Amino acid sequence: MRVLAFGAHPDDIEFRMAGTLLRMKKRGDEIFLCVATNGNIGSYQKTKDEIAAIRRQEAQNAADFMGASLIWLNEPDEFLFDNEPTRLKFIEAIRQARPDIIFAPPPYMDYNQDHDMTGYLAFVARVLAAVKLIETQSPVVGHIPPMFYCTPHGLSDKYSPQYFVDITDTFADKLKMFHCHASQQGSWCKDAFGVDYAEALERENKYYASMCGTPGVEYVEAYSLCKNWPIIAGAHTLLP
Repeated sequence: MRVLAFGAHPDDIEFRMAGTLLRMKKRGDEIFLCVATNGNIGSYQKTKDEIAAIRRQEAQNAADFMGASLIWLNEPDEFLFDNEPTRLKFIEAIRQARPDIIFAPPPYMDYNQDHDMTGYLAFVARVLAAVKLIETQSPVVGHIPPMFYCTPHGLSDKYSPQYFVDITDTFADKLKMFHCHASQQGSWCKDAFGVDYAEALERENKYYASMCGTPGVEYVEAYSLCKNWPIIAGAHTLLP
């Protein structure tokens, strides 16, 4: 299969979905990682241009580790909006990847508007990529793939996971991918938000494993299926 994952910022995909994507890669699927924003405010020491360049390289390093293709949309960090140029970028990303399955953040369930908007634009572009009279560089896709929403940042009473992927065997490599984003692992995240995101990642994956209650399952990523039209029967069978 061809698999497309959307993330709002460099390192979002690694935090939310990398364990699942690594399992899919191992079974022979072709993986595309689409990062919406360039992360250009993620530093106290660097200029916007400097940190954006660093974060693009970090995203490429993570994609290379997985053996995935990186699609870089280069929107400004924290200023991702639904407008014609940005919609066209998302449509073109889907047409480039031509996926059989899409992963994205859940729309409007998060503290961060970039996360919310990435999920919404992926939802919109999923259908519009099949519309012939909307023209982008790549040709129109021939089918509309199912889309799964990863967990929002922080537990939300609006989010109800339906499907659980055991990532115990890929968790170590997921952490390695996450640590490719070294610029965010030091003082930036701790100083700005008071959070060690590597620890938060592990806690979340253990939490969803505890929801499953299956012996030997230590780490889990959770998903919900986009149930808006078109409904694809048996979409959950595409998960690893």
